[in-house]
Amino acid sequence: MKANYNLVKRVNPIRKDEQLWYAAPASKGSLDADETAALAVADTTLSKGEFKHVMEVSSEKLTPAILRGVSVTIGGLGKLRLSFGSKGVTNIEEFDAQTMIKNAKFIFTPSKELKAALASATFEAEGVVEDGIKYGSMASYRKAKGLVTPPDEEPSGE
Repeated sequence: MKANYNLVKRVNPIRKDEQLWYAAPASKGSLDADETAALAVADTTLSKGEFKHVMEVSSEKLTPAILRGVSVTIGGLGKLRLSFGSKGVTNIEEFDAQTMIKNAKFIFTPSKELKAALASATFEAEGVVEDGIKYGSMASYRKAKGLVTPPDEEPSGE
């Protein structure tokens, strides 16, 4: 399976006066609930409405379970669980959850299958992003920047 990336020029975090080219995942937007449902039910007998209903009910039922501390498996994708840290106290009576629990977040742990898909992914350049401008390919970037060698100036290979 291929994963697309763009080359993006960014400030080097080590040397702030230098810009380097970095690979960044190519973003193609997001799927709304209808689009997700259509994709999920393709080649099945389920309707989009049935899928959306199952997802809505799942969200309603699973969110409280996750908040209670249950890790929830999401199909073959992986598990979702709650995580947070807190300040410590020497006296248990001084603990105040509202002010001392910090960084509450959801943690997604990918399944073995999802990890395997990523491990076997091949990466393919999609484009170039420089100064907020996206070029659709390396060739179009080179052409726009005048980096294309005209055919009459190309080395003959001799």
